[in-house]
Amino acid sequence: MTKLPHPAVTLLLALLSCDKGDSGADSAAAWRPDLACPGDAGCENNDGALRVGFGKQSITPICYESWVDVNENAEYDKNTDTVLDCGCDRLCPDDEGYPGADEGEGDGEFKAMWMGGFSENHPAMGSHDELWARVALFDQGSTRVAVVSLDLVGFFNEDVVKVRALVEEADLGVDHVLITSTHQHEGPDTMGLWGPSFGKTGYQEDYVAYVRSQTVKAIADAVGALAEVGEVKVGSALVEESHPRGQANFSRDSRDPVIFPDDVNIAAFYDTSGAVMGSMVNWGNHPEALSDENFQMTSDFVHYIRETVEGGSSWSNGAGVEGIGGTCVFVQGPVGGLMTPLGVRVQTPDGGEFSASTFEKAEALGVQIGEIALGALTSAETLSAPKLSVAQSIFFFPVDNFGFQAAFNLGVFDRQLYNYDPEEDIDEDNTPEVLTEVNVLTLGELQLLTVPGELFPEIAIGGYDGSMIGTDEYSLIKADNPNPPDLTAAPAAPYLRDEMAGKYRWIVGLGNDELGYIIPEYDFITHPDAPYVAEAEGDHYEETNSLGPRTQPILTEQATRLLEWSR
Repeated sequence: MTKLPHPAVTLLLALLSCDKGDSGADSAAAWRPDLACPGDAGCENNDGALRVGFGKQSITPICYESWVDVNENAEYDKNTDTVLDCGCDRLCPDDEGYPGADEGEGDGEFKAMWMGGFSENHPAMGSHDELWARVALFDQGSTRVAVVSLDLVGFFNEDVVKVRALVEEADLGVDHVLITSTHQHEGPDTMGLWGPSFGKTGYQEDYVAYVRSQTVKAIADAVGALAEVGEVKVGSALVEESHPRGQANFSRDSRDPVIFPDDVNIAAFYDTSGAVMGSMVNWGNHPEALSDENFQMTSDFVHYIRETVEGGSSWSNGAGVEGIGGTCVFVQGPVGGLMTPLGVRVQTPDGGEFSASTFEKAEALGVQIGEIALGALTSAETLSAPKLSVAQSIFFFPVDNFGFQAAFNLGVFDRQLYNYDPEEDIDEDNTPEVLTEVNVLTLGELQLLTVPGELFPEIAIGGYDGSMIGTDEYSLIKADNPNPPDLTAAPAAPYLRDEMAGKYRWIVGLGNDELGYIIPEYDFITHPDAPYVAEAEGDHYEETNSLGPRTQPILTEQATRLLEWSR
């Protein structure tokens, strides 16, 4: 086992001064992405008509046991609460439709499905709505790319790579698979952080293998549904302009400076007969409206966004909009910072108001964002003969976070570390690294940039001048902040979105990985005595769940280089 050093400020200073990112040895002229389509073997061109297909498969867990919160304290206590030892199907002998004993039934063992996103020891009781693997597949010439959205808290890059291998084995003709997670906090722990107790993983390989398998089936469904595109409409609407309370009706930035990714983006794909095949919606907010007292698995407000875009909405006062049909794929945006509906008072068009962490609040929020997306289609632009391309850059991030180092050693995180000697002490000269990637997908005037974690919006859009607050109910810096960020040290433009091409520029959060918060280097502040373990004064929780201060500069370098090459 690797020996871990005692946390010290001197070590943090050493880490801040040491960059193990790309050495820059390759000149910009010589550098080439790890994947470039069209151009690479097998995806030589993007000639001819664009074809699109949509698919989806359930990834709702099918094998786990439920329990009863006997003292109704919204916590699982193995000494007082009752485990329903009824096997994978959760049907007990007295239940209607009981088919007989199944796997695990009556064995005295609790086969729990640990829910990820809030705390350890949070087992699921059941499901409120389906969790999905949803796919938008693009095909042009010899280039074929799948964009997958999983209703998960996160999906590690190693699992993404395994999905790609399975897709290749299935001979689906797909050149590249791009996977993002919705980051809902009410489903299975697919990362390991939220197991039965501190230091014990909640990651279950049998469930994640099921996710991988279902994802491949969803991609196969999309391949089978491929049809020539007659029209692609892309639109964007500002949340600030879509409700009297603006951003305050939907989200809260829990950390200064208050900067929101204010736009709700939508792309709708129509076949040659004019029928809708499917759509993609992009917006940045944590799907955690149900908070930590819910034990029913759900995709949270994302479920209601998709339902609204597909099927429309209605309110008790007769208001509502018509849906467009097809399959809606939600693509998460930049959510670091932290973008959250917790503490938000959601008002609806029919006079409803929801503050408590309930499904009613999740629905009120999601339906209205779905309506905003549909409204953006009314003034959407039709892309003219869009050309498809995708590029990928693979690189390393150093794991400076002591807590994360320990999580790897304890097996909480099930992924490989690189570029260090595990037999030696971890220090500034022997820091483990993780392998990850960024992708750029371009479809005419629409471009998507993936980032492998929870990006602070200001890294993408700036907003340090107060222009991205989106409501008069919030201020750029809270008056009572005891340790406000030094905005004089904040970076100037260009920001990531400035470096992107095309009129419509989407940041895809948790793209092909989930490596925690990606924090602006200037505002990365750790606790002076217990860095990464305790929070520094003034809302610095995110540092405890970040790889370290070198993450943002390396990401910016890698993403900028890939975007420049793509242009």
